[in-house]
Amino acid sequence: MSFTDLITIAMPCYERREFFSEALESALNQTVKCKIIVVDNCSSHNYFKKACEKKAVTYFRNETNIGLFPNINRCYELADTEYVKILDDDDILLPTYVESFLKAHKLHPDIDVYFTNYLLLSAKGEKPNKEVLPYGYLANGHKVLEYGIFHRLGFPYMTAAIKKEKAKLDLDHKLCMGGYDWVWVYSKSTRLSFFGDTQRLHKYRYHENKASRGKDWSANLLTYSYIYDLVIPKIVTDKKLVKLANKFAFEELMSLKSYGNISELKLIMNGDNRFGNYLKEKLNDSLRLRVIFYLPKKWIWIVTFLRRKKNKFFHNNYRKRA
Repeated sequence: MSFTDLITIAMPCYERREFFSEALESALNQTVKCKIIVVDNCSSHNYFKKACEKKAVTYFRNETNIGLFPNINRCYELADTEYVKILDDDDILLPTYVESFLKAHKLHPDIDVYFTNYLLLSAKGEKPNKEVLPYGYLANGHKVLEYGIFHRLGFPYMTAAIKKEKAKLDLDHKLCMGGYDWVWVYSKSTRLSFFGDTQRLHKYRYHENKASRGKDWSANLLTYSYIYDLVIPKIVTDKKLVKLANKFAFEELMSLKSYGNISELKLIMNGDNRFGNYLKEKLNDSLRLRVIFYLPKKWIWIVTFLRRKKNKFFHNNYRKRA
């Protein structure tokens, strides 16, 4: 039986049981075995502990619920290998994920981030990701950054195996459910080396209890404009791309009004975190934005829909010329 001590599959979990066994089995059934750890964020039951004992998987339990993203950082801390693959407890790894990672690492031992193509899994079945990611070896993340500008960010962090020494997420003291993982990717992208694998080696599951959906959707929407407005312009040197990022930041704020929950946004703004502080500053500085947030949601939804249809054509033509 092949085994590697180069990578750990780390599974953060909390309360939700329905998909855990399938996720754990996908980690155990790799063609090349590796270390596996489960980090329970202080669930109210012992389901995860018993499942790990049954499968002889290393189990950790936090004394208190420290939050989703701090628990991801806890996974990185507890892993004792050079690379760590975070596997959400509702997703699935294909059997050759670790084997494919090792092949890429053998060719490019300097990679900081290994990521793969993926499948979308829902109650209706599975379908392939249709976006064309920047695959192959990337000595730096300039292409990842450009991809993010044109594809509403979209980097598949959930598929990534990351070098442990560089993986820690920069979090706020008072957290919200914004996209700290994407902030990490795009703020550090030009200082990281990547390998994108064209194989679909990860199944990303959509469901109503997904952590990034439901009541936390507004915080995730706010992440888009934050990154376009404050992260990307600090890194990109191409003035045309900076201009586009600024344009998209405003459009994402319109989307936030169209699809977000105003009550939840108020809670985020009162939470003393980077995303809420950003939105407060934008509303204070821009009369146009204050007017947009005052108008009925349906009106802004129609305008946002039409602008996106127009921009899709523009984005495709821009990339062809580039």
